[in-house]
Amino acid sequence: MTSLPEYLTISLPFTVKGENAKLIWLTAWFSKLCAHRLLDDVKNNEFLIDLSQTSFLKYARKRCYDILPNRRYIDGIATLIHSTLKSVRKLGVTIGSIELKRWLLFQSEAEKEKKGNLNIRLVSVNRAEILVFNHKKESRRIEISLRTLKGYRRVLEALLGRALKSEVGYPARVVIKEFNFYPSNLHLYCSLQIMIPYNLYLETMRKYYKALGDHVAGVDVNVDRLNLAIVDKYGRLRDVKTFWFREITSRGYRRRPAWTKIHHAIHNMLNYAYHHGISCIALERPEIIGYLRYYWVRNGDRKSKNYNYRKSIFRNKIIEAITCKAPLYSLKTIYVNPKGTTRSKKHDEAMKKYGLDRHTASAYLIALRGIERHTMIQKATI
Repeated sequence: MTSLPEYLTISLPFTVKGENAKLIWLTAWFSKLCAHRLLDDVKNNEFLIDLSQTSFLKYARKRCYDILPNRRYIDGIATLIHSTLKSVRKLGVTIGSIELKRWLLFQSEAEKEKKGNLNIRLVSVNRAEILVFNHKKESRRIEISLRTLKGYRRVLEALLGRALKSEVGYPARVVIKEFNFYPSNLHLYCSLQIMIPYNLYLETMRKYYKALGDHVAGVDVNVDRLNLAIVDKYGRLRDVKTFWFREITSRGYRRRPAWTKIHHAIHNMLNYAYHHGISCIALERPEIIGYLRYYWVRNGDRKSKNYNYRKSIFRNKIIEAITCKAPLYSLKTIYVNPKGTTRSKKHDEAMKKYGLDRHTASAYLIALRGIERHTMIQKATI
């Protein structure tokens, strides 16, 4: 079975202007400068890649405290850099080809003994307190108002309740999405990303506790749809259905409403699967992405401006979202090798035999591989 994440990220948008905007802007830039220094150090001394995360954080504190005088924020950016290096190794990319993306962010670790998080702390479901720095690198705390979606309130209330009792901690990140310089007044459009322990999320948001059947579903993920194919334990095709989100492919369609549409389609698909006797969902094995979402790599085909690479990251994020949300419906997930599920003799035969389009035929072949994988896992656990 697929492994579930330790944390699930919830993004809460907020807008800030004036003095508070300047303070958040400066703190994010101090963090970015730390990232540049650490990355340059690694390029000049590749032995740093082999350091453990603990050793790398100790190194980062010594190198970056003059830029950003806060151990927790340095640890936050150093963790991103360290994780990126590990992902780069797995992707076979040379260290010298890494460049930082145009992001501005800062993050702080989970500390349950500090009411969840010391530097970036939720005060309520729609307010947060953030530690920031001015140009003299003097610290102060500011409070911001959050635009919290109704669907997040229940899990945030559960998180707050436990954090205030020092029972749970949560990493948190402030990301500057857009900015405008009005006459003598800076406006920032930001996102507060709260990483909620997955077990707490599942406990709070679970919809069903037991699967209704033992069918297996295969899902083919595309940029405008999810194709679902349901098979029984003998491999017989029982049902197919497509869940669309065509509108998000329109030029200029904004990212936040696009992901709202995608998550809505995912929930509709999982609800449909649950009520049609599915116990397990098979998905294509996603590529190793890790923290490379916050970076871009200049290395042949792996350019962030390359359409196929961006499409691959987008599809992987949808697969990860399905994996995280499936347990809410008491559904298990399995990753299978997608090779041959798109262009092969079996693919063409499935299209002709069942009258399927090419995407649904891919979903059907993924489902068949899911049965094989599911059977292997069951035999191994008996």
